[in-house]
Amino acid sequence: MSTSEEHGDGSTYRTIENRKNRLSRATSNLKLLDSKKVLPREKRTAFSDIGSQTINSEQKIHSDDSARKLHDENEKYTIRREGTELIYTAVKKRKILEDKDAEDASVASVVPSITTPQEKLWQDLDTPEMDDVLLVAEYTDDIFAHLYSREVSTLPSHNYTYKSHEQYYRPSVRAILIDWLVEVHEKFQCFPETLLLAVNIMDRFLSKTTKVNTDKLQLVAVTSLFIAAKYEEIHLPKLAEYAYITAGAASKTAIKRAELFILTTLDFDVGWPNPLNFIRRISKADDYDTDTRNIAKYLLEYSICSFRFIGVKPSILATMSMYIARRIVNRNDELWNPTLQHYSGGISPLEDEQFQSYCNQLIESIVHPVAPIKSLATKYENSDIYGNILTSVNKWCAEQVDNGFDKLFSL
Repeated sequence: MSTSEEHGDGSTYRTIENRKNRLSRATSNLKLLDSKKVLPREKRTAFSDIGSQTINSEQKIHSDDSARKLHDENEKYTIRREGTELIYTAVKKRKILEDKDAEDASVASVVPSITTPQEKLWQDLDTPEMDDVLLVAEYTDDIFAHLYSREVSTLPSHNYTYKSHEQYYRPSVRAILIDWLVEVHEKFQCFPETLLLAVNIMDRFLSKTTKVNTDKLQLVAVTSLFIAAKYEEIHLPKLAEYAYITAGAASKTAIKRAELFILTTLDFDVGWPNPLNFIRRISKADDYDTDTRNIAKYLLEYSICSFRFIGVKPSILATMSMYIARRIVNRNDELWNPTLQHYSGGISPLEDEQFQSYCNQLIESIVHPVAPIKSLATKYENSDIYGNILTSVNKWCAEQVDNGFDKLFSL
């Protein structure tokens, strides 16, 4: 009689043998049943042919054109193996043509046409500055696109010096106000941007609000300068200095109240595209000529102070100033070029009749001012800073008026 240990060993052996025999018989039966279905390895269906296998013999298409079309659709993508990854590669559709002429036309149509970028007529001056982090040249186009879009929304609603409007102020009244404002700005030694922004704030406020009494106009002017200095300056004049400069016409409390009223009227929107930004942009295309830029600054400040140009966009005023300044110094013996046109926002002085009219008006107002701005002339009489700009500009403008502007837009 066998022991339990021997019985256990024999039982385990017989179990393994039985399983091996059953597995062998099952494999043999499977091969017999599927011998007709299993194809050799080289004849097995590829992935790209699976779609065609769904069509049985009864659904076979007899039309050659339809068959070719279906074949092309099925072989749109093919799969190939590299290692263990599947890489999908597009297969270009083939087209069977009827004759050689059609084949030539098809080949011509599928050959990609090589197009070269249109040659720039203007010189790219921003790309060479890409390495200078202070110039942020990569953002220049976006910055100026924003400034151009902001011009219209930050202009006075109308020219309030025209009698056709209900809220009417005489040009001489505005000229006196601006003349005093230029003098205060010069005493405070503020940036030029501050003066230009102050005039814009004042013009926008006077064009929006009800008519201000004459004795309050000085308060409006000094408060506009007070707001502009907060926006543009680093070291601000004190509030007491603004009140003192008015010789008692405006107290500190009155200036603060006027500030709140003006900002509320303007919806706190004081982000005006300063025309000096456009001057500097155009000056880049002018090789940063110092004489031309200084004359352009004088012409720009004069145009801002002139009642005739209330409501004209800053970019146009900047281009007018640069164009006339170039004519005064006879810069490079040329009127304008594609590079200057590009960096001025696309303004073409030789084709834009409205622009030419503005230039004539600016020159005329310098020679025959309706209301002179003496403080601006005194400012530019300082030869240590500005040289003889005032004399040369006045002389050239007088010659243009006497000659009927015949050489303003021609060499």
